[in-house]
Amino acid sequence: MQLKASTDYGMRTILYLAAQGTTCSSKDIAEDMSIPRDYLIQLAQLLRNAGIIEARPGKHGGYRLAKEPTDISILEIMDALDEDAKQTTRARRNARKDSSMVQGVKEAYDLIGESMSAFLSSITVQMMLDCVRDGESKYVFLSKRLEEESRRLAAKAE
Repeated sequence: MQLKASTDYGMRTILYLAAQGTTCSSKDIAEDMSIPRDYLIQLAQLLRNAGIIEARPGKHGGYRLAKEPTDISILEIMDALDEDAKQTTRARRNARKDSSMVQGVKEAYDLIGESMSAFLSSITVQMMLDCVRDGESKYVFLSKRLEEESRRLAAKAE
């Protein structure tokens, strides 16, 4: 799956801040994570508006996480970086005709989105960092998360 540049850079920024555990300058983040600094500043505003990061002004300022990495889901980051696009897509979908065939396609498409949202909301920034640090196979990690999320969704449906 290919992420948009904004999502890619935003994820890198959040993972970097979580790994550092402190306030980091935009210069350091941009250099270490290969993100254009001006773009990083624009993305940081979106992440700030979503309450994911905080900006600290001044000589020793920069960005830091606004909450613990265990409290930030991957979906939350993606939503913060993609809110404008989602609103445009919703408006376009609502403007289409509602034939039964189109309605069936919409429902199938919505199911894809709900599935992705359910899974991505169950993964936190801390989980991702722990997986990398522990050297756990990414496939083992993903399969565990899918099993846990499947159980949660099944219980919710009952």
